[in-house]
Amino acid sequence: MLYTVTTQLGKYVITMMSSGVVLGVGFQLSGGDSQMNELIWYSWLGGVIIGTMIGTNSVLEEHCKAGPRNVVITGSTRGLGKALAREFLLSGDRVVITSRSPESVLQTIKELEENIQEGLSVAKKKERKTLSHAKVVGTACDVCKPEDVKKLVNFAINELGSVDIWINNAGTNKGFRPLVTFSDDDITQIVSTNLVGSLLCTREAINVMQYQDKGGHIFNMDGAGSGGSSTPLTAVYGSTKCGLRQFQSSLLKESRRSKVGVHTASPGMVLTDLLLSGSSLRNKQMFNLICELPETVARTLVPRMRVVKGSGKAINYLTPPRILLALVTAWVRRGRWFDDEGRAVYAAEADRIRNWAESRARFSVTDAMEMYTENTWVSVFSLSVVCAFIILSSSGGPLPGT
Repeated sequence: MLYTVTTQLGKYVITMMSSGVVLGVGFQLSGGDSQMNELIWYSWLGGVIIGTMIGTNSVLEEHCKAGPRNVVITGSTRGLGKALAREFLLSGDRVVITSRSPESVLQTIKELEENIQEGLSVAKKKERKTLSHAKVVGTACDVCKPEDVKKLVNFAINELGSVDIWINNAGTNKGFRPLVTFSDDDITQIVSTNLVGSLLCTREAINVMQYQDKGGHIFNMDGAGSGGSSTPLTAVYGSTKCGLRQFQSSLLKESRRSKVGVHTASPGMVLTDLLLSGSSLRNKQMFNLICELPETVARTLVPRMRVVKGSGKAINYLTPPRILLALVTAWVRRGRWFDDEGRAVYAAEADRIRNWAESRARFSVTDAMEMYTENTWVSVFSLSVVCAFIILSSSGGPLPGT
């Protein structure tokens, strides 16, 4: 334990102190005088302080990852919900899955249990110990019905003993089309599932979590329209997501002194039936650029959900580094998911998850970009200061303030 703490703290302290080294070298190369030494020492001291703070936080987060979480995910027998459930199981958590269809629940439990066994058969000793805690159970639940939601909560408590994380993932849409083409039943189902369902589930989750010693965390899923922007051809869906954002804002104030954290998770655009329903050829060409598979999104969201603290956090898949990467690589993303005629070219779910239990060391360029965000920006700032100093010195112009 002492070695782990020392390693984590040392890594961040050294990285942060390196900004002082960069400044020192820059000043020497530019002919800086001895009066600059004081600034350099301040940089080193600042690196020690900031690095210690970041390193300590990292150690606390690693400690927070220990032990299984008890998780409830609504709408989790397909798409993103199923991928989230699988990723939580990969982390050794205990998960309750739900769906309106009892048959879908039973089938999904069977598939996920097979995944766990496959993972155990190929896992290393440490990973095998983690996976041994994994457990998946499920029950049918229509989140639009208060009695069903109450039964879901009771089921989760009976099976798991407590609920650490509750994710309101259940949602529906009826395709991309003008409002006037939606039937009464269409509108009722979308609003009931997306908005009313989240309200009912959040209420019942709070009723349980507020009496738990460790509290708990609730996530509502963002989507198109959450920020109040227009959503033509998905007006009903967008309205429900905008309503959820207002709900989140109100709930944050209501639960200010509560042990229950309320958060949002934004998966971005995910290749699921919900997104593809009624999508046109033009839509699919756009999906090639900005969409991701459910497993990819879940792999990023779940680790952050597991260690969330406080309340009011927004966990987003489309972070600035990912958006930048998508723009830079736009030309190579053509035909990534759909060909020029709109036909899907990506693998089926069963093929995609065949090696789902591989090491968590799975890495991407954007993961690497996000790992040491604090260090990266401090170093960039230091380098920019050095460059500015060298340029001004070389040009013979006066430095600011002289």
